[in-house]
Amino acid sequence: MSSNSPAPSSPHRHHNNGKDERPRFFDAMVKKLCWSKAELVPGRHPERWRKDAAGNIVCKRFCNCQGCLCFEYDHIVPFSKGGESVIENCQILQTRVNRFKSDKDHLDKKQLKGYSCDINFTDKELDIIEMAVYGDVIRPGNQCRCRSVAELLGTYKPKDHTAPCKLP
Repeated sequence: MSSNSPAPSSPHRHHNNGKDERPRFFDAMVKKLCWSKAELVPGRHPERWRKDAAGNIVCKRFCNCQGCLCFEYDHIVPFSKGGESVIENCQILQTRVNRFKSDKDHLDKKQLKGYSCDINFTDKELDIIEMAVYGDVIRPGNQCRCRSVAELLGTYKPKDHTAPCKLP
């Protein structure tokens, strides 16, 4: 095998003048697969909501921000300790948890949970957040349409006849 070809065990490695360079960040496909393997949130749309490795609910639109519903793609075995940027080494983690985890490895779910935000959102609160972020609320098996302010005030009649949500 020539020195410029990738190592068979690590398809994402690049060799440059004899130096081994590993990609630091996960590519789009790894992120997509990582999101899809994360635990589902019962009663929530799987493309919008998941649970991180500590069991915290996170929202897909809140990637790389700082709130309690925000998350980052994390190296299970830290990059600094040789962890590769591949699907087998990727998990989603609430941003706060990822920051506290830092370069530690071999942490179990209970240890990760100890770093989590101490907030538990109600279904109604998650509905309101989903409405604000996506403009609607989609619950598998219970599709609905959220009313606009104009509809609430009676100045607009929607063409969509799907039952409206019961949000405030």
